[in-house]
Amino acid sequence: MIWKNFKKRLVIFLAIVGPGLITAVADNDAAGVATYSVAASLYGMASQYLVIPTTILLGVTQEIGARISIVTGKGLGSLIREKYGVKMAIGIFFLYFFVNQTVVLQDVTGLKSAIQLFGLPWEIVLILTCLLLVVMVIKLNFKKLQKVFLFMILFYVSYVISAILVHPDWKEAIQESFILPKKVNIMDPGYWFSLIAVLGTTVTLWGQFFISSFIVDKGLTKGDLKANKVEVYGGAFLTNFLSWMMAIAVTFTLFTNHIMVTDGFAAAKAIEPLAGNFSASLFAIGLFAASILGLFIVPLATAYVFTEMFGYERTLNVDFKTGKVFYIFFVLQILIALIIALFPGINLFSLTLWGNYLNGAALPVVFFFIIRFSENKEIMGEHAAKGFGKWVVRFALFVIVGAVSVSVLQNFI
Repeated sequence: MIWKNFKKRLVIFLAIVGPGLITAVADNDAAGVATYSVAASLYGMASQYLVIPTTILLGVTQEIGARISIVTGKGLGSLIREKYGVKMAIGIFFLYFFVNQTVVLQDVTGLKSAIQLFGLPWEIVLILTCLLLVVMVIKLNFKKLQKVFLFMILFYVSYVISAILVHPDWKEAIQESFILPKKVNIMDPGYWFSLIAVLGTTVTLWGQFFISSFIVDKGLTKGDLKANKVEVYGGAFLTNFLSWMMAIAVTFTLFTNHIMVTDGFAAAKAIEPLAGNFSASLFAIGLFAASILGLFIVPLATAYVFTEMFGYERTLNVDFKTGKVFYIFFVLQILIALIIALFPGINLFSLTLWGNYLNGAALPVVFFFIIRFSENKEIMGEHAAKGFGKWVVRFALFVIVGAVSVSVLQNFI
């Protein structure tokens, strides 16, 4: 009897798996890898000091966003247009597009860096890889693409192995991450700037929209709410466990040797003489997988939102002719980033901390809409937000606005 119940629940879980796990882990795209690497090289494991509250915030916000879409059958973009009008939708979309494009630029550069780390002719391989991504998105349907996304997640285990190979001081890692940092000056404005950047690359603006759109495309119903909740929180834990392991790999090679880097490429190269070729290769493999997953997910997130907000066909289950606006928006973002990345002297990873700081600073905007929709009983009925989750999002909105304001004033002064 117990076995039958377990099998039944497992089948239900496997049927709904995808949106929460893919969205959460894709937060650790090339832009994320770069941000974690830069922050850890500057501040060690103290760069992960907010990892527990960030995990909770990621889980809560994505679960609420997922619940809104499951109950209403609509993505956040559609709800914003319907409840706040086209002018508001246009303003939100331009902010969203700008922030997302900085992430896509970093993901293309991450792919370029990974190809260079493998010693391949980067120009032709980069063009062919981006072309392959475009063809896959246009030709494959939702179910097949979801399998590709889930498969790419397996490569992230390389960061776990890489972290173990550097023989870290686990006691120091726990002290700096979870108790109180002793290796850095916690009053340093730059430190808090990096913490907001790490937050912004983990709890992303695009992720809050993508999970709702992906759920609508997958066709989840109210009967899937409980299983989806388990998947979302599991994904939040996994993504921050992986980011913690990335920080370990960088901290106990670069930070301990006072080596600062500006991107994931430099981190992988700098790790090599300190931890060996194998560890550096694993870091490069992780960077490649993160870049690919990011270049699938982030442009799709923008395409979903544009078509939702302005009433075009928005699904991966139609051909190019039927969903041409959706697919063109996907291709456009990759094309812009690719053209810029093909200039040899341009390193888009200089956007790393600033781009993800902007992502973190913009989170209160989407949190506002999540709060308004999730607590509206006319929209949500019996599934309206209440209790712990309701106050976590409100508290996070207040804290992020405060932290951004303080950091801006400190940097200005």
